[in-house]
Amino acid sequence: MRTAPWEGTRVAATNRAGTRFGQYELRRLLGVGGMGEVYEAHDTVRDRTVALKLLDTQLAKSPTYVERFRRESRTAARLQEPHVIPVHDWGEVDGVLFIDMRLVRGQDLHDHLAAHGPLRPHQAVEVIEQVAAALDAAHESGLVHRDIKPANILLTGELFAYLVDFGIAHAESDVQLTSANSAIGSFAYMAPERFEHHTTVSASTDIYALACVLYQSLTGRPPFPRDSNLATVHAHMLTPPPRPSARPGVPPSFDRVVATGMAKDAADRYATAGDLARAARAALAEFAPVRPGDEQPLPETRPQITTPPESAVPQALPQGRPRPGPQHPVPGSGQRASGPVERPLVPAAVQPPRLDAQRAYPSVPPQVQSPNPTRPREHPSAPLPSSPRDRGSRPILIGALLVGVLMTGGVLAWLLVHGSGGGGGTTATGTTGPATRTLAPFSGTVSATDAQGFIDEPRCNAYDPAYAIGRTAASRVLICRTSAGRYYYKGFRISDSAVKEIDDPTPDGSGGFTAVNTADNTRYHLSASALSIDKDGTQLANEQMIEYAHR
Repeated sequence: MRTAPWEGTRVAATNRAGTRFGQYELRRLLGVGGMGEVYEAHDTVRDRTVALKLLDTQLAKSPTYVERFRRESRTAARLQEPHVIPVHDWGEVDGVLFIDMRLVRGQDLHDHLAAHGPLRPHQAVEVIEQVAAALDAAHESGLVHRDIKPANILLTGELFAYLVDFGIAHAESDVQLTSANSAIGSFAYMAPERFEHHTTVSASTDIYALACVLYQSLTGRPPFPRDSNLATVHAHMLTPPPRPSARPGVPPSFDRVVATGMAKDAADRYATAGDLARAARAALAEFAPVRPGDEQPLPETRPQITTPPESAVPQALPQGRPRPGPQHPVPGSGQRASGPVERPLVPAAVQPPRLDAQRAYPSVPPQVQSPNPTRPREHPSAPLPSSPRDRGSRPILIGALLVGVLMTGGVLAWLLVHGSGGGGGTTATGTTGPATRTLAPFSGTVSATDAQGFIDEPRCNAYDPAYAIGRTAASRVLICRTSAGRYYYKGFRISDSAVKEIDDPTPDGSGGFTAVNTADNTRYHLSASALSIDKDGTQLANEQMIEYAHR
């Protein structure tokens, strides 16, 4: 967990925590970077907790920098974009420049990718759209950030993004201050013109860096990972932009978005950060990955199974599911897989109607559905729907309905005559429709969920409620129940989006469930404390439960 904003990871020469700085009480050091230190501080005048950035004392010795700092701080304070950390105040105390900002707690994108692996394409687009909105607001005000990178993108809640650290930004009209020994920004995300002499830094350099961030969000690695800064500079200037689709699961349509955003010539890039974000959204719509719930009902009693190659998972996964990667077992798979992640891509033009269209594509209203939608099968373990009757059977059906109505009327009349208050009467056992289930409320809460599971993945099939929901640092797990009273288990591995389903887990009476993969006798037990996976007496995984709820 990280508290914004700060830069880099340089070790602090001093730690002023516990001391007084003007009207601020410095409580604890939050981070250190090339431009200074950031503290959690208490503003004694306004009685509020803030993030206080103290810039390096050497910077205050440069009149040019001090003037630029004041002008940039005034401009940043006027930015009202929700994805920019608000600036409360700025100034100088005892020769030290400071910026007073809102304290926001979260995890930066760099740490998130390191902990959870690449983002799914639609998540990467959502983050880029938010950062692009912040950049467009800054660029319209004449500010260039100059250090766009995952470490300066703070994520809170459901991937709500803040662009942080405008403390090193400068106005486009300023004379270029970067020299051989005072380069500002990170080489891994610098546009080629940043390495040339007498080049004015413009908004286009931020757009290049944002394209680099998009590539890393999709693949988990920077565009040009090299062993030295010199090799990185050479790659940015001479090597063609890499293709994110080289990683399985990333649509090829993102290749041209990254290539345009990382064009060597600034004139060939997107005109604005928003243009890059809109192109990424269009690339996502062009090729949409198959997700749970998208499959059409199959005539078999179970979904079609595809046999993975020998280099992939030992057991088969349902068609349309990604094969697990090397990190750890798929929740519910019991295997340490070694194969690459594979997510089949289907052009959006031939996609079946999505059950979660509003989540995947926010511009699609929830009521947009195909006419006369057919209710999908509840689950592979549920019985198949009855075959449709031909036209010749309609008179028989109508007659049967009339008989049923007459019989029902007779029963109701009998009840009215005899009453039901005697306490010793009998009740009818036959019904003409499905029984209504009253769901007990959840005991416990799990963020970003609803009655059918996680807002993203995994989710219960249509019409099936969730009975247990759990989240660990590496997995999301779900127990669903069909209308026939049967349960099924869904496990989702965050690192590579691998999904596993198991039929008929059994409740343990205390809110937990145990599912057994009959193919290899691997057992998966989830409870309020942990998700544990074992096979033949050997524990394969034991993940501590962060959030858990059950009915």
